Amino acid sequence: MNLAIWKKAVWEAWRSLLVCSVLLILFAWLFVWLMCQFQLSTFGLVLRMIPKFMQTAMGVPVADLATRTGQFSILFVHVVTLLVCVGWALARGSASIAGEIGRGTMDLILSLPIFRPTLVVAPGVVAAVGSAILAGSVCAGLGLGLLTVDVGEEVALATFLPGAVNLFFMTFAFTGITMLVSACSRDRWHVMAIAGGVFIASLIVKMVARLWSAGEWLGYFSFLSAFEPQQLVLMAGQAEPSALECNATLLGLGLACYLAAGAALWYRDIPAAK
Repeated sequence: MNLAIWKKAVWEAWRSLLVCSVLLILFAWLFVWLMCQFQLSTFGLVLRMIPKFMQTAMGVPVADLATRTGQFSILFVHVVTLLVCVGWALARGSASIAGEIGRGTMDLILSLPIFRPTLVVAPGVVAAVGSAILAGSVCAGLGLGLLTVDVGEEVALATFLPGAVNLFFMTFAFTGITMLVSACSRDRWHVMAIAGGVFIASLIVKMVARLWSAGEWLGYFSFLSAFEPQQLVLMAGQAEPSALECNATLLGLGLACYLAAGAALWYRDIPAAK
């Protein structure tokens, strides 16, 4: 019966994963093409005209951004990329527990001989694999762009791997956060609202910590402080914290949330559907 739960988790996720992957590949390719329509000198001039506080918010030196590698690194923090990855995390994290309760199917599932934590582990593994595929899709689209577009200089795809890995771990961690909220709730839309609010609050706290030197300590209260793909791409060996620290923090947070979600599901009473 546990095998049926795994099959169900894969079946519910594969179509949206396919759409999101194709979207990210095409967007990354289009982004490379669009960036190559700008002269680097013009792009650098525009960056230098940006107010100082906005340059600080970027987290990387303007001189590093005014290169092809710098331009392409924007992909990993672009609003489209984040919307797709965050949307994936919200959808998968909210569907497995709160979604089943809201549909009235959780009682039926738990009436079968199923180990309760499987309802967290199976969709969690599927979501993690999907997160890796999405991060890989950004790299695939970027690689396709480097092959088909004249970028004017040699840019190695391997340079962007640290950014893709960091993007994967951020998506993994946020899926875990959403899963934990889902394990404590009964309505999928409430889960998405709460988890989405956590993401937005974390983003605001990160920006405040970056812009306000006296409040740098606030960064410890935002899981997005460990999401620094541009720094890891452009400032390899110089960025603080390091790639290992960033990714280990996100991995630990994600695993802790999954464990807490499993414990919450194990002990809670499942309410009847509204």
